[in-house]
Amino acid sequence: MRTHRRNCCLKGAAFSLLTIMALPTLAEASSLRDETAQQQQQQQAIQTRIDQADDETRELLTRLRDAQSSTQRLERYNDQLSSTLEEQQQRIERQQHALETLGETREALPDTLQDMLDRLRALVDADIPFRHAERAARLDGLEKTLVDPAISDEKRMEQLLSVWRAELDYGRNMDSWRGQLTQGNQQRDVQFLRMGRIGFYYLTPDGEQGGVWKNRDHQWHPLDSAERAEVNRGIRIANDQRAPELLSLPLSIEPGQASSESASQGASS
Repeated sequence: MRTHRRNCCLKGAAFSLLTIMALPTLAEASSLRDETAQQQQQQQAIQTRIDQADDETRELLTRLRDAQSSTQRLERYNDQLSSTLEEQQQRIERQQHALETLGETREALPDTLQDMLDRLRALVDADIPFRHAERAARLDGLEKTLVDPAISDEKRMEQLLSVWRAELDYGRNMDSWRGQLTQGNQQRDVQFLRMGRIGFYYLTPDGEQGGVWKNRDHQWHPLDSAERAEVNRGIRIANDQRAPELLSLPLSIEPGQASSESASQGASS
């Protein structure tokens, strides 16, 4: 019995010793947990700062790209503005020069306008004689305008340019009209056809006679039946009665013919 009690006492003492020895280990574990939690908080704080820095960096990069884009736009605008300002400066200089020479220009203007009228009249005289009476009357009216003191210089120039444009337009279109053909002492009704400034033709109402004006000798030359058929097609095209097509016709102006030749007044519309 004593031995059993002694053993029990020994076992109890050993358990108590083990318990006492275990207590520091639990404290260390608690401290370790605290340190771990603290480290985790520190790591979280560091990561938060890293994330914030990353967001700030991205924002700064975005601002930098926007600033670069704005800079490029400003550079392009400055280049365009510089070019515009340079053109405006040149225009101002030209206007300033024009103002400085305005007096001389006004003094020379009447002679210049008259010279342009003379050149225009020479062009009409040397041209194939289509609508000759109408064109001559237009030039006569222009000449009266140029010498009328009641008409301003601007109006004179405007009318002169209008007549020049009308003459230039003749070279870009075709036309057909009924008129009187004068040959010697005879007159007869015909249908005229003009193709720009290179072809001038006529055709009688029955289609049995036709001719092409030749500037080299200032007279009409007869057309054969095939050529008269081509003229008839050209008349229908000019009158919007037929779709445009290629026509095979002799020309009134020969290649290399001098433009200084004067057109005959014997054939007029």
